[in-house]
Amino acid sequence: MLSVMALCLVSACKDEKLEATTNRLRFPVDRVQFEPVFADQQPRTLAVSIVNDGRAAVQVAWQQPDEPISLLSPPEVLPAGETELTLQFIPTVPGRLSRTLSVTSEGEPPLLLAIDAAARVIPPCTPSSTCATATFDVVLQRCVETTAADGTSCDPQSACILEASCQAGRCVGTPKVCDDDDRCTIDVCNATLGCEFLPAPPCPGDGKCQRGVCDAKQGCGLAPVADGTTCGTLQTCRAAEICLEGACVVRDPPDGYVCAEASPCQARGLCVNDACVRPPAEALMPRWSLDTATVDAGMPVQLHDFVMEPNGDMTLGGFFQTPVLLRANTDRARPTPLGVSRRCILWGPRLVCADYPASPNGRVTAIDPATGATVWSFDVRTARPDFLMIASQIFLARLVVQGSDRMAALFEAYPNSATPSPNTQCRRYFLVTLDARGQLINGQRIEDPLLEGCNHPHPYGVVADAVGNLFIAFSPTTSTQAPLKPDRPTLTMSYTRDGVPRWKVTDTNMPGGELAVARGLLYPENGSVALLAATGAPAFALPQALGRIVISDARFMPAPVEGASTLSGYEAGLNSLRWTHQLPASSHFWSDQIRLAKWRVPQGHRTVALTFVEDGTNALTPISLRAIHVNDGSEAFSCPLLMAPRTPAQLFELGLNTLGLMEGATSSDGAPACGKCDPPFAGSSAAFRQFLVPGLDVPEEPWIGTFGGPGHDHREEASSGSLGPN
Repeated sequence: MLSVMALCLVSACKDEKLEATTNRLRFPVDRVQFEPVFADQQPRTLAVSIVNDGRAAVQVAWQQPDEPISLLSPPEVLPAGETELTLQFIPTVPGRLSRTLSVTSEGEPPLLLAIDAAARVIPPCTPSSTCATATFDVVLQRCVETTAADGTSCDPQSACILEASCQAGRCVGTPKVCDDDDRCTIDVCNATLGCEFLPAPPCPGDGKCQRGVCDAKQGCGLAPVADGTTCGTLQTCRAAEICLEGACVVRDPPDGYVCAEASPCQARGLCVNDACVRPPAEALMPRWSLDTATVDAGMPVQLHDFVMEPNGDMTLGGFFQTPVLLRANTDRARPTPLGVSRRCILWGPRLVCADYPASPNGRVTAIDPATGATVWSFDVRTARPDFLMIASQIFLARLVVQGSDRMAALFEAYPNSATPSPNTQCRRYFLVTLDARGQLINGQRIEDPLLEGCNHPHPYGVVADAVGNLFIAFSPTTSTQAPLKPDRPTLTMSYTRDGVPRWKVTDTNMPGGELAVARGLLYPENGSVALLAATGAPAFALPQALGRIVISDARFMPAPVEGASTLSGYEAGLNSLRWTHQLPASSHFWSDQIRLAKWRVPQGHRTVALTFVEDGTNALTPISLRAIHVNDGSEAFSCPLLMAPRTPAQLFELGLNTLGLMEGATSSDGAPACGKCDPPFAGSSAAFRQFLVPGLDVPEEPWIGTFGGPGHDHREEASSGSLGPN
């Protein structure tokens, strides 16, 4: 019995030794990853497993990963089989990170688990007004606004609004009253600067021998002009209409009487023995010239636009090319590159450029033209990240000045889709209003069924009137890539200076084009009907296309037709024909460009229309600059131009005693480039010239040229405003 028991004990010991358990820990995977989240400091958890392949429980020691990842409630003993663990990630700062979880048991090497996590930046949200707060909802992944309760005090972001409070989500208050008790000033309130007391427009005279004068208490009145002032069209050396004691009379002028005023190219004429004697006109020579088709390799060549400052300085530019600062105060100034931009306009003393710097797109930048330094920059992607939820790529389409304190920027974008493509013809548009410091006032998406069509709808015309109301003309496009050519129909819409929609109308027969606005009327380039700016309803029709017109206080003139020999002047605001200017049989209008100018004469100034005429009989100087009196259509002067152009004049602007001219922009096959497309003359290399024109200046008229005057800023009475970004 004892032997059997001993044998059993030996056998039992032997069996126990043969079946001894082996502890083995393992993670089913070597690496785990948290889902990407926003850096919102909210804890996220992730379940992982660890397996004990042994039959017995194992005591373990854990080494926690570094923050912000941790293991919650780490067990000290792992039973046999699978145990679920919980990892926690608290996303505090944006970025990607990797951490390691380590566990050890007696007699075994450390077991490691790699952990990856990522936190995205929470986009900033800009509320639509000071009566709202905007936060980014990480669940909805978009900005969410909360409107303040009615009566909540708010910042109207305007020095012209007092005691402001929130009403229905808008910051409203009492308008500030500006009154200096002077009838010779216009009392206005500038949203940035507060009350301003601007000089009132000159008091009107009687058009003859009584000049307008202003009294602070009484307002406008009349006073006699100086005796001897000319007062009629009869101005010969035998009989001249002159003013005497405030009345227009006919007298036989003495020798030395000025029978013809001096022009930029010809001295004045004086009466000698009943004859008007004056020296012949001299050809105007370019002060400087630059042909970008023939410049050296270090200079950008695709330049086909320029901005002229009131003092005559010019900045050359081109579509997605380098704007070139050309301070043309010397005989030959060396261009200084500024940077890559789509296009630039002038706003007060600043150049304002679209998509500058060019990467990423969606920027508006103000530049000091004297130094090229950036004054301020606005990035729509940063200011309105919610736009990116609608559109994948945003870039700037048009800029328009609304006043000295605000500007509208119209952004174009490719809509988001499952398969985004840069070749898509679908578009989305956003309207943004900026103040003089480049700060966002408001922003919104422009929506209309016409803009939903995938035919590259485009804003071919933008303009603002004297009080800042905005007008935009959209049309489909016949071309797939720039330059874009407008098609039919045209959707014209209007917004207030605060971005509130006013009206919109559709013309099925009119292709898109530029817009002009003056004194309550809107003039579409490719139409023959003027519209009421307040409603968009038809005002009157003309027997010819409006074109890119000029508008003085008394007349409006459709642009001349290249190759034609007549130019018409109509009563301002009406379709009443007042005069027709007829060229000699051997001459015709060389270009379809027209501008208004102030011609300074001893008695004050006269407003003239400037354009170009070609004389087929003059081989030496066939091209001349012609000035036409806007009131009666008579010739004011004609100055030959010493130049050998490649094309007719395609763009010209006026500064103080200075005329800037561009021609020679051609397409790749040498044909004239498309100037009525957008962008005008894209991809071509033009020639630029600057002429001295003594006695000429930019006038203070409602609509003085194709683009609204110096700087292409498309604003009624743009030249009279001296205020701009500080």
